[in-house]
Amino acid sequence: MIPNLSNIFRQWNDLISKWSQHQLGVVIICLSLFVGFSALYFPKVFHKRINNSWTSNEKYMIDFVNRKIEHPFLAAVGNNSREHYSKRELRVTPYFIGMIFHLNAIRLFYLQVFLLPFFLFGFFNLIRKLTHGDAPLAFWSTACILFTYVGHSFVYDTLFYDSYAFCFLLVACYFYDRLWSVLALLLAFFVDERSLFPALNLALLYLFHSGIPQGKWSELLRDFIWKNKGAQYLLLSYVLYALIRYYLYVTFQLETPIGKQAGVQLGFAFLHGYKLPYALFSSLKWAIILPIMGLIYFIKQRKWTLAWFYFGTYLLSFMAATAVDDVTRSLTFCFPILFVLFPIIFRLKEAENARVFMCLLFLANFLTPTYTLLMHLERISPFNWIF
Repeated sequence: MIPNLSNIFRQWNDLISKWSQHQLGVVIICLSLFVGFSALYFPKVFHKRINNSWTSNEKYMIDFVNRKIEHPFLAAVGNNSREHYSKRELRVTPYFIGMIFHLNAIRLFYLQVFLLPFFLFGFFNLIRKLTHGDAPLAFWSTACILFTYVGHSFVYDTLFYDSYAFCFLLVACYFYDRLWSVLALLLAFFVDERSLFPALNLALLYLFHSGIPQGKWSELLRDFIWKNKGAQYLLLSYVLYALIRYYLYVTFQLETPIGKQAGVQLGFAFLHGYKLPYALFSSLKWAIILPIMGLIYFIKQRKWTLAWFYFGTYLLSFMAATAVDDVTRSLTFCFPILFVLFPIIFRLKEAENARVFMCLLFLANFLTPTYTLLMHLERISPFNWIF
């Protein structure tokens, strides 16, 4: 007997809608996703801690982070040390979190692991906000992003703390029309500079809230700056970030080095050759279709300025990602570009088709392996922590 898949899908969506009527139900849904995901991808750092199998490079990184927690503004890398690590000198947000809550480098990672349910909860509520209450679509979208490198970063990346930036970027996207977004963006920028480019999508999210302006590009630009709170808060966060960085440079000589020795150079990642596409795909996996659909929408609507702005956001994120060795992690920062499609879905009134589509993307991401590229390509497989 062939099961009625459409009926099962409808019943499941009805159940999600029922549970999502209260935030407690959303919490239970997100915790269930977290538990199921963790059963498949046990955090690598726990396995390393249990077996005490840290590499010499990881031990150096642990010592570096612990010293930065004790003295966040003291340059921890000398002239004769590994210059590659000096680009982490200005990524002070995790160090401050460690200092305030009395956490060392390893415990900061433990905290990162348990931030995943919070990230899923925020992601679910943001999608529901952008689609005016579509809980099933929010569920399938959250499950879809969980099985990209965005989700893997919380339980896999040892001592990089990128997931702190993902959480702050998510908070900024949720408060795209409020001043709170400035604080969230600054915290994200000081986790990693690669947060600067995907943050541009906040301005687009506000456009769907206030209405997309019409007219010549000069009029669009004027409205984009003076009538767009998202763009104003974004510019304010950029200015504050630049001023703080300048102050830290003048006062404490903290800067981000650029050059081959520091591992920061345009096109640096292309040295990986055929491995590069695996890494680029793994960042968002099949969800990369979503920004393509958003771009097609802008082109079909002949909104050329917005199309170029949207494409330029991803292009800048791509250039930043390929300027360093760890390509997968770098391009994962661009996940906010996915959010732009959801207001479009609401405008097109294609919610039911969107639910089916997002469910299929989730299944595709679930069945497709994830790769990380940091010096060498490594496949992240279910249950590999057991062996």
